[in-house]
Amino acid sequence: MREKEIRWDEIRFRASSFGNLMAESKEKGNPIGKTCAGELIKIYNQEVYGRKKDITTKQMDKGVQCEDESIALFSIIEGELYTKNTERVENEWFSGLPDIFKGESIHNADVVGDIKSSYELDTFIPKYAEEPDKAYVAQLNVYYSLCNASGGFLTYCLVDCPMSILEQEKRSLLFKMNVVSEFSPIYLEAAAELERLLTFPDIPPNERVLKIDIPRNDELIEKMKAKVPVMREWLMNFHEKRMKISNRNLNEIEN
Repeated sequence: MREKEIRWDEIRFRASSFGNLMAESKEKGNPIGKTCAGELIKIYNQEVYGRKKDITTKQMDKGVQCEDESIALFSIIEGELYTKNTERVENEWFSGLPDIFKGESIHNADVVGDIKSSYELDTFIPKYAEEPDKAYVAQLNVYYSLCNASGGFLTYCLVDCPMSILEQEKRSLLFKMNVVSEFSPIYLEAAAELERLLTFPDIPPNERVLKIDIPRNDELIEKMKAKVPVMREWLMNFHEKRMKISNRNLNEIEN
């Protein structure tokens, strides 16, 4: 196997990975637990082989397709125009692509925000009763470090499902119902109810935005920074171990 030159001591870890990277190990004295190791192996595969497994779901598809619409809805509620940030930022430890920011620039922001487009009402409303996911808290604090921000927020928005996903959902419904045709009254009634569940013109805009302030946590940021060299060393040792085995296998083939 041709070895790719990688500076493991310079790897920067993405903000979106820190939910898994900071998972606590069940083994006392071992900073790299099973969940963290699993995430590091994904990073390894991307660095060495250029392979990244993108798991896509209808919820994720909606998030991507509706991002601009959700930002526009949030802007209306806030009374301030936000646009999608497209610049990835890096520092000595981290890299990330924040959704929106307010301030001088993405490198010197006052606050940074992350936008989530909920799939349906039943996944949006529970957010009012839940504590912010620890993974999102870690991700936002990485953004704060990257952007020199004093804090920021996580925002859930409820916008209509895109037509492409809605039609896909209707096709799936048609298949599951096993009716004679798409013109069957029972299917048409079910499809209309499905559309009502995934579009929200009757719900006022102010009831479709939930902004959750996430304070800057310097202790967490320093903890994440401190783990970076440990994870770099783990990746380097893992790579060296693999190369030894691969070279031994090659020698056996050649001999």
